[in-house]
Amino acid sequence: MSSRERFPSPAGKGRDHEEDAVAAQAAVKLLTEGDVPYDELVPGLDLARAITSAGSTQLGGGYMRFAQDAEFADWTLTYDEVVFVQTGELTVLSGGGNTVARAGEAILIPNGSTVTYRGRAGTLGFFVLWPFDWNKKSGAGA
Repeated sequence: MSSRERFPSPAGKGRDHEEDAVAAQAAVKLLTEGDVPYDELVPGLDLARAITSAGSTQLGGGYMRFAQDAEFADWTLTYDEVVFVQTGELTVLSGGGNTVARAGEAILIPNGSTVTYRGRAGTLGFFVLWPFDWNKKSGAGA
């Protein structure tokens, strides 16, 4: 039995041709930290964008690593973001409060939030954001 037979679409509603085209291009992919180059965002904080192209997904994302204690201050998000901490500790300051995530924990940051990311030396995280092309839709720089 196919998944469509087990989980049928609501009456009269199915996937459109655009969704089918995207699904046909999509492939399951393994993302590893070593496959993508890092670029320095601020001293002590490097990013490696592992999910960047349209066609296979509408998500963006990648790795963040803190070589030393560092922060990226006063960033206003024009996208929704989840940051999963693999090792170390990440603090996100927003609206006078802070949220701390340690290894195995994640932080959800909604679109429109103004935040400061603060990481300890040795912290490694993975971030996922939507939409992947936020900088084109909002007119912001990358």
